[in-house]
Parts: sequence; structure tokens; C-alpha cells
Amino acid sequence: MDEKGFTIEVTSRYEGWWRYNAALMCGCFDAAGRRIGFASSASTVADVGSNLTERPADIAADRTAALQTMPCDHLVLYLYIIPHTLPADNEIDATRPFGIEVKISYAGRRLRTEKREINQWSGASVEMRVDSKK
Repeated sequence: MDEKGFTIEVTSRYEGWWRYNAALMCGCFDAAGRRIGFASSASTVADVGSNLTERPADIAADRTAALQTMPCDHLVLYLYIIPHTLPADNEIDATRPFGIEVKISYAGRRLRTEKREINQWSGASVEMRVDSKK
């Protein structure tokens, strides 16, 4: 199949980005609103509760969590940022929310770029509807 669908990329410049697993999943829908497919992807660093003291050597500091879908009219995306290692510090200044960037394209055309703030302790759960024609 030569036609491309959605591409979703999640990145962060936060130095502690390695402490989080990222899971992306979405339902793909036709113009009538019928689900015609499902896609999922994960960028897993470690099991929840691992309490690592440093970034694993095989995990890039600037890693990207990415998802590619089939062609469709629109999708409903669920993005989960899940801490596997909690902050070592309890001070408020040391545990402020950090930023992620979500880039969404369709057939190679950028549709949107969003920045989100993520709580270091709880992570995040994000739902987005994205239309291919916008």
C-alpha cells in the first residue's frame, strides 16, 4: 500500500524523559464514523516500579515514541505517559511538570504540533481526536 496514514511522534527535551514509558493507541475511522482499524505502539524503558538510578545505556536521551496508522478519515488517539521510576527528590522546585511535544502528520503533511505539560509523579493520559483533512 503506497498511501500513508497518520504519523504521531512524541518527544521531550526533559533530561528525565528516560524515567517514563510512553504508549500510543488509536482507533482509525472512516468518514461515516465507523472504526476501520486500530494501531498501537509503545516506547518502554523499564517495568513500572523499577526505580532505576540512571538512564539505561541502550536508551537514547532524545528518544521518540512513534505510531503509524493506516489511511483513514480521522482517529481518536490515546497517549499515556507512565512513570516507571519516580523522582528522587521530594522538593517542589525539583519536581515541576516537564514538557513533551506531540507532532501529528497525515500522508506526510503536518497537521499539528502540541506541547503538553506532564506531572513527574503521575504521568499523563491524553485523548485527542484528529481529522486527516485539517
